[in-house]
Amino acid sequence: MPKRAKKRAPKELTRKQRSRLEKERRMERLLIIGVIAVTVLVVGVLVYGFVVEKVVKAREAVAVVGDDSITTAEFQARVRFSRMQMQSELQFWRRQQLSLDPTDAESQTYLEYIQGNIRELEGQLSPVNALSIGEQALDQLIQEELVRQEAQRRGISVAPEDLQREIEQFFGYDRNPPAPTPELADTAVLTSTQAVTPALESTALPTPTPMTEEAFRQAYNSYVTGSLKPVGITEKQYRSWVEAALLTEQVQEQIQAEVPDTADQVKLGYLVVDDEERANDLADRLDAGEDFQALVDELQEDEQVTGYGTELDWLPRGLLESRLDAELADLAFDLEVGQRSEPLPDQDGALYSIIQVTGREVRELDQFQRESLGQEAFQEWLDAQQVLVERKTYQDRVPTDP
Repeated sequence: MPKRAKKRAPKELTRKQRSRLEKERRMERLLIIGVIAVTVLVVGVLVYGFVVEKVVKAREAVAVVGDDSITTAEFQARVRFSRMQMQSELQFWRRQQLSLDPTDAESQTYLEYIQGNIRELEGQLSPVNALSIGEQALDQLIQEELVRQEAQRRGISVAPEDLQREIEQFFGYDRNPPAPTPELADTAVLTSTQAVTPALESTALPTPTPMTEEAFRQAYNSYVTGSLKPVGITEKQYRSWVEAALLTEQVQEQIQAEVPDTADQVKLGYLVVDDEERANDLADRLDAGEDFQALVDELQEDEQVTGYGTELDWLPRGLLESRLDAELADLAFDLEVGQRSEPLPDQDGALYSIIQVTGREVRELDQFQRESLGQEAFQEWLDAQQVLVERKTYQDRVPTDP
């Protein structure tokens, strides 16, 4: 029978060993505490940075319009939306480029046009030009906020159903499509023999299949979830931008409706040459009664001088200013009918202009003139509202994606 091994009693630690063990345990606890503290600090810094970037900075204003602010989050979303649209356009032109045969001589002009568009878009989307897109986006947001405030003062609003219909039509869905009318194919030209035979039967061309409501919802949801959300744009933001576009149209229409039906207008002859001596000669010949059109024809035939002439039909001051410049427009309304101006040099002193007023009267504005003056009135209103705008720092917050 084997002998049982005798258990040895644990050896008692010496005072020195106990001291060393306690010291090691204290070091281990301190090390664990240090690791935890560093981990908490790193996580805290990351959380703080996230909160500052995504919450605090996102709520900071890049512009104040009246009593309302445009936040960094709204601004960055609009920049990304602009870049997304430009990226889509760039992909379209690239597809067009791939569809053409580069060796086909007949396609060269269109191919060069496509390549020019591609180069321009690539340059605009380059990070070095990010500030330009940011500035345009901010200007648009400011205009939209000014329009919202003006619409509220004028009692203008967009009904939810009108907003929804605008979005539907953008995607190609018309909830109330017009009744289809068959389109007839071109009828062949009849010969003298065919002319006495029974008439040819007209052939109705196939009409495109309209988009269904279900197809629209699928396309819209795909756009929101697949295009907008991945770049940080909410559906609410997108719909607010569409609403702003509709409000802008209505405000423009009201401002245009305020344009008077009539306006003081002038009719004049206009001569331009690049030589002062020739300009003085033309002025003297006008005083002598020479025919204006004869002088115009002479300028067109003279290869020794750069110049031209034209007769400007009835124009109000605003449209005349856009055709010439403010100085000449003011001068035209200061002259009497039949009077001419002295030759006036442009800012560079390279060209000399002569105007001769041939008529002046208060006349009814045609549709084109009313629309043009309405656009000018809207722009003048918009320029005047800039006193309500305070632009803040935004240059360091311009996204460069997508």
